[in-house]
This record gives sequence, structure tokens and C-alpha cells, in this order.
Amino acid sequence: MIKKYNHEFRKDLVSGDWILIAPSRRSRPYDRKKRSAEKIKVAKTDLKKEVADCLFENPQKNGNPSPILWYPRPETPLKKRKDFSTWFVQVIPNKYPLFNLPFGKSCPAVQSFGPQKTLKGIGFHELIITRDHFKTIDKMSIEEAELLLKAYQMRYQALANEPCINYIIVFHNHGKSSGASINHPHSQLVAVPVVDPDISKSLAGSRQYYEQFGKCIHCEMLEWELNQKKRIVYQNEHFVTLEPFAPRVSYETRIYPLSHAAHFEEITDEKRLALAESLRDAIGRISKVLKGDYNFFIHSAPFLSQKVDNYHWHIEILPRGYSWAGMELGVGIEVVVVPPEEAADNLRKIGRK
Repeated sequence: MIKKYNHEFRKDLVSGDWILIAPSRRSRPYDRKKRSAEKIKVAKTDLKKEVADCLFENPQKNGNPSPILWYPRPETPLKKRKDFSTWFVQVIPNKYPLFNLPFGKSCPAVQSFGPQKTLKGIGFHELIITRDHFKTIDKMSIEEAELLLKAYQMRYQALANEPCINYIIVFHNHGKSSGASINHPHSQLVAVPVVDPDISKSLAGSRQYYEQFGKCIHCEMLEWELNQKKRIVYQNEHFVTLEPFAPRVSYETRIYPLSHAAHFEEITDEKRLALAESLRDAIGRISKVLKGDYNFFIHSAPFLSQKVDNYHWHIEILPRGYSWAGMELGVGIEVVVVPPEEAADNLRKIGRK
């Protein structure tokens, strides 16, 4: 029996945004067209052709630059670990970057044109590619997923030393509706001289709470969620996976370190392995329940301050398939049709495998 939930507005304590939980909206009529040919099961011969034509199956053979960083498969014998043919994950510059201007001798300054402001489009845009075409993160071993996270971390640390860079985000697009242009598992890293609006909003909300109460708002919410247990999906020694109280989309899932930490790039080897376990588990559950596309992001504190007592880094996983309509675009209030309590219950029951 499906539990009945009342419609209600919920406030995100960090961003200040109001979210509308409206479960009965799932019952509204819509055009149930037959699946297109694209959705029909693909023949094995087509899958082989997809792999053969994939630009990331052999990045260097397909004209991509040499890797900035690479790691061999975890099971590679020690004597072969310097052989590039054993690569499992590699980081390369994006051939089609978001930025097209070179770095100068000094950092660019904001230019004013009447009421308008501009800043030269400089930054770093890198691709983090894993080896196997059909091995998504949920199908990786924990050791393989940990190598992917290690590549993220090493590039974070390297680019943090760039004088003009103030913020880095790693994101992963899975599936066409997520914005992925190539159907091969890969993530992207973008390093920029500005702090993005979403993080700026979160930083402001976190700082305001800290100044008022002297505590990290994320730590306060985690303590409350761990006591409530309604929205907890999974927990290990160092991380907790949960459905946020006021999600932006149905089945939005977040992974938080249990102990306070502002910067992802400072994670220890032990915690990185635990994070690999959590990320692999979360994506496995979401993929099994929704069987659809998703994005995930690592939200870490900017480099403007090395000590941030009010911010708590985390990973956000946003499933796709729930499109914005008039309420979201016209009013700015997201409508969520699956209450987070129901989503957490479904994800707990399904398991990863």
C-alpha cells in the first residue's frame, strides 16, 4: 500500500529556496506514446559498432592529446604499471573547451561597459575518462571507483595552485537527457576564476547560519537526519547517503562526509575508498529504481578561504526525466512529485544489486 503524502512547501535551509512537494501530480494525464526505435533494445552488432566508433574508447588514437594524468587498472602487476596500455582512467584537456583565451602574465580584471560587466573567458576544462565503454560507476569495483575519485582529487590539488583559479567543479553526465554528448563513461572538471551562483548562494546561507548560531548548518541537518532516519539511504564509517528534506527534483540524492570538512580535495586515502563505496552504491540504487539518466556534481568550498567553518562539501546526484514547466520557469519554485521519504524508502528496499 502506497503511503499518502500531503502537499506542502519545504524550505531549503541553506539556499533559502522554497520547494513544493506535490505527489498527486504523478496522476495527471500525459501523452503515452509508444517508445521510439531509439528506446528499443539495441542489437549486439549495433553495440559493437557503437564501441568501434567511440571517440573515447581509445582517446589518443582518435586524435585526443596525451593524458595529463593516468592510472593503470587496479589489478595491474607492479612491473607493468608504467605501461600506458594498462590505463583504466586518464585525464586529458577537452578538445572543445568552455574557454578559448590563454592565461596572461596576470589575472584578468573585471571590465565595465556602462552597467554591464565582463571578465575574460579563461579557465581549465578537462575530461576524466574511464576505460570500459559499458562500465558505468555502479558496475565498477570499489577499487576502480576509488581510482576515478583519486584522479578528481589530484587534478583539484594541481589546479588549486593556479593563481587565477578560485573555484573547481567536477561533474558527470550520464545519458542523452543529462547533456552527455558521447556515450562513454567520462566526467568533466572545470576550473574558473569566479565562484558559480549555486555555490555562492550555498556559501551565503551557510555563513549566515554560522554567524547566527556558531554552527555548521550542514552538520546540524546531518545530525537531525541521522536521528530521524526517514531519509537515510546508506551509511558507512565516513559517509552518509540521503534524500534531502527539500529536494530540487524527485530522487535527488546527496552524499555527505559524516565529519565536518569544507574541501573535497583534502580527503584522505581511507575516506576516498569509503566515498567510492558510497558513490557506487548510490548510483547503483538510483539506476535500478529509475533506469534513467542522471548528473552528479562535487560541491566543494572555493579556494578563496583555506578555512571554512560554515561549509560542508558533498556530492549531489540529480536524476533526469523530471522536466521543468511553468511553475519552475515562471515562479522559480521547483515541484517535486516523489516525496523524499518515499524516495529513500524505495532506494533502501531496492539495494544496489
